[in-house]
Amino acid sequence: MTKREWQISEIDDALCEKISKECKLSPLTAKILINRGLYTKEEIEVFLNKDSIPLYDPFLLKDMDKAVERITQAIEKKQRICIYGDYDVDGVTSTVMLYLYLCSRGVECEYFIPERISEGYGLSLPVIDKMKGKVDLIITVDTGVTAVAEAEYAKSIGIDMVVTDHHSCREVMPDAVAVVNPHREDSEYPFRNLAGVGVVFKLLCALEGSTERILELYSDIIAVGTVADVMPIIGENRRIIGIGLQKLAETENLGLLALMRRAGIVKYGKKVKKITSATVGYVLAPRINAAGRIACASRAVELLLATDSQEADVIAEELCEINKLRQVTEQTIYEQAVELIEQSYLDDRFLVLAYDGWHQGVIGVVASKIAERYSRPCILFSLDGDIAKGSGRSIKGFSLMDALSSCGGLLVEYGGHELAAGLSIETSKIDEFRKKINEYASQLLDSTDCAVPLEIECEAKFSELTEKGIDEILRLEPFGLSNPQPILVLRNVTLHDIIPLSQGKHVRFRITGSENERGYSLNAVYFGMPFDNFDYCEGDKCDVVFSVDINEYMGSRSPQLFVKEIKLACGEQESIDTCNQHFDMLLSGKYYENAEHDIPDLSDFRNIFRYIRRETGHEGRVVSLTSAVKTLRHDFDIDVTLCKFRVILEVLNEQKLISLTYREGGNTAFLKMMPSSGKINIDESPLLCAIRSGGKGKNNA
Repeated sequence: MTKREWQISEIDDALCEKISKECKLSPLTAKILINRGLYTKEEIEVFLNKDSIPLYDPFLLKDMDKAVERITQAIEKKQRICIYGDYDVDGVTSTVMLYLYLCSRGVECEYFIPERISEGYGLSLPVIDKMKGKVDLIITVDTGVTAVAEAEYAKSIGIDMVVTDHHSCREVMPDAVAVVNPHREDSEYPFRNLAGVGVVFKLLCALEGSTERILELYSDIIAVGTVADVMPIIGENRRIIGIGLQKLAETENLGLLALMRRAGIVKYGKKVKKITSATVGYVLAPRINAAGRIACASRAVELLLATDSQEADVIAEELCEINKLRQVTEQTIYEQAVELIEQSYLDDRFLVLAYDGWHQGVIGVVASKIAERYSRPCILFSLDGDIAKGSGRSIKGFSLMDALSSCGGLLVEYGGHELAAGLSIETSKIDEFRKKINEYASQLLDSTDCAVPLEIECEAKFSELTEKGIDEILRLEPFGLSNPQPILVLRNVTLHDIIPLSQGKHVRFRITGSENERGYSLNAVYFGMPFDNFDYCEGDKCDVVFSVDINEYMGSRSPQLFVKEIKLACGEQESIDTCNQHFDMLLSGKYYENAEHDIPDLSDFRNIFRYIRRETGHEGRVVSLTSAVKTLRHDFDIDVTLCKFRVILEVLNEQKLISLTYREGGNTAFLKMMPSSGKINIDESPLLCAIRSGGKGKNNA
């Protein structure tokens, strides 16, 4: 796995002080706002007061007038309308919202969402053909902007089409009554980052003549779709999501409520977890998405349209079970993909992987994980006969759609965004496609070592991470694309009370500050870090990268850190590096200053052996070398250097008195006592003899 470099943003201290005073904010919050490109009091006030963000006139969207005219005609003439949606969360929420609205206007309405595996993405001619004589108008949501042939065919059989979409447009647009898409080249709409559900929201505002009324009815659904589709949480989206999350906390949608109960967000009718964009993105969205990935997206639509609590609960439970199956399937494909990369494609700048039988519904999620792990754009193809279907994810600064366009002649079809896309290709052309897209990527990506850095807002102080300080930072919510959750770093903290969570899947610990920050203590959780893989111990001094939150439990509130990465503090790592260097010099017979202090005598062996026996026993435990040395010095008054401690461990391991296994990083090791095999003369140790002969004052360098 590529190691991420910690990249801390540079802050103009004078500007930070100015903003802090003018806006009456802490310096820490001021730094975070500067990192978001907000430099004036006016900009910051608008950002913090989401209600002041403008919501634009929906008729500024090209063809909105034509769409409203045709749909109004259908309503007045009691014509039959079919909503044609997509199978992801954005498509599901778009379908639900438009269906609810049209039904409220007395429309004879139906919806259709294709099955991902059997019918694929977007409109299809066979489905449209089945609508002949049964439907007067098709309204597409979150799809349709590339459906040129399908729109032409629908027109030929007497079905009008209104396209609402937010995906990238091609040169040729569908010949529909209206094509409403903020990404049209001729669009003058001020905000281009609407999700598919955001475009439908604008359509309903135009039909209803009241933005406030549509937000009152559907803002929770709009927020779910927009967050799930990873749209930038800026401008209109920031305001819409802010309103929607508040409504979601008190939602009357039985399906959303049932899903939140099943996910543990709501218990006994009361909210037990704060509902944020992260709640939607990591808890609700995967469960809604699972229907379209593994089963049928229509089931998710049925959940959000449910009018009976019992029915909603049954479907919510079903989606949760489907999501568990999705997770297992996803993990299997992920492991197979990593194996393919390590064996054959590690040097490629654009990872193109293909495998028989990969489930089409989850390869996009896996592609995202692969892109993050290797910091390279990635496409996974599921092979099934002559045509392979693929899903791609990219990295920041590399447009996936531009890359696919450069290879468009090899593809059957493709579509999507800058960072995510779907495509299909003849199986026989995959190798040629891999070669061509790598040639394209080589012109834009400097090398295969293009690791995306871990971007950190700034260094924090314990005194800034109080309940009040964190509440101020949380005013910047909702977080997401273009307004990321603030990532901070604390330096030289000490770890305490390290314990496993969820059967060892996660780690929890407490951290305290350095000498000048005594009295401060914070709880931290490292989600996704298996306890058995955590390479730090009680007393270790570390640098910790984290996001912040307030833990609310039984009416009490307390600051909490969510750890992203951790490493030994600079001084601790330097000690380890010096120790390893000196140990290697002792083994090679090279002299360095005070080398004799690193060579143990018999009393040193006795003291350390007793310490190991007491601390680890025959069961064994993980020990931090630096912390152990500090304990020996301060608590037991034993004069031992880090290098001397390592020499003793190596000799005891050589003589099979202990078992020694170093862990990644070299500062922690698993130690345990070995069964006694009789008396052993340490002085006869080959390793110790070699060290003693090379290190006692001989200058062999």
